[in-house]
Amino acid sequence: MKTWKIAIVGCGAIAEGVYMAEMPRNEHVEVVACCDLKPDRVEVFQRKFGIPRGYTHIDQLLADGDFDIVLDTASIPNHYELNMQILGAGKHLYSQKPMGLTVQEADDMIAAAKAAGVKFSASPIHMLRPDIRRAAELIRDGAIGRVMWAAATAMHGGPEYFQFREVDPTWFFQPGAGALYDMGVHALTQITGLLGPAKRVSCMAAASQPKRTVRSGAHDGKPIKADELYDNYMVHLDFGGGRMGSVHAGFCAKGSKTPSLEIYGEEGTISFSGDSKNPINLYLDCPERAVRGWMSPQPQYTYKMDFFQCSCVADLIEAIEQDRPVGLPPEHARHVIDLMVNIEESARTSETRALSTTFEYPPVWL
Repeated sequence: MKTWKIAIVGCGAIAEGVYMAEMPRNEHVEVVACCDLKPDRVEVFQRKFGIPRGYTHIDQLLADGDFDIVLDTASIPNHYELNMQILGAGKHLYSQKPMGLTVQEADDMIAAAKAAGVKFSASPIHMLRPDIRRAAELIRDGAIGRVMWAAATAMHGGPEYFQFREVDPTWFFQPGAGALYDMGVHALTQITGLLGPAKRVSCMAAASQPKRTVRSGAHDGKPIKADELYDNYMVHLDFGGGRMGSVHAGFCAKGSKTPSLEIYGEEGTISFSGDSKNPINLYLDCPERAVRGWMSPQPQYTYKMDFFQCSCVADLIEAIEQDRPVGLPPEHARHVIDLMVNIEESARTSETRALSTTFEYPPVWL
């Protein structure tokens, strides 16, 4: 198997703490270049990870061109412009979430990837998770009967509270970013990945904590004016056929023991426990056996892949080598973007909104 050359665009906390921390687990990849607008960040990144080439502009990186795959781990507002340049240069691409901010931007990127004949994979990574895939199999095989509704959450106390940052987190509270695009995207990806594309959406939202203070890092103690965007979302989804869903997302939960996802069927429930050893709890109602209750111990099954955050790279490489669809298709990411755009509009107008996009469901791997 060949060694695939990787270039990383955006040398921030996600690139360093997630992707570069896990990249050595894949013996078939080599990070050969990195790019960031800040020269000092590029220098640190190169030195820390032994990356031979560093650049301070995407044009310089693409002019080099001696790599196969680009990971776009830049900040949210920059994804579309960077992705279009990367795809236009004929490079395979994995984009951090969300890949763009509008359905038109998503359409542009999907079209650009097809025109260039390259594979395009889009975060979040949830549909590669073995527990998510196992839940999808249980739903497909009728373990909980016909699904009636699902509830998902994606929330923490805010980027200024939740994570140690050397970079000023104020940008999270400015147009082009925000709690929905940073956190809601996770819950929306999971719930649609398991139930399929939504038909309609409605939302109530608020700027519940308009004044915030950075709690760690280089900007510890800095006040943030956070009243431009909503930070607290209650979303309601209609999947059709009597199937409903709800999503709570935002920056207003300092702590929570609420399951990240539960799916409710006519004959049982799938609940995500947060336990890495036993990630799924399964409640079954089986009258023919006079059994009703939570399953313990957990059902035994073997994961098809050793999952880690950087599994997106392994999946993309496999898709290239086997010429198969990626496990994180941009069409699914486009539908989530469609949802987020309409969630914002519904929160503003109090109207239920119809969705215009769809994606292949069930996924090809199921």
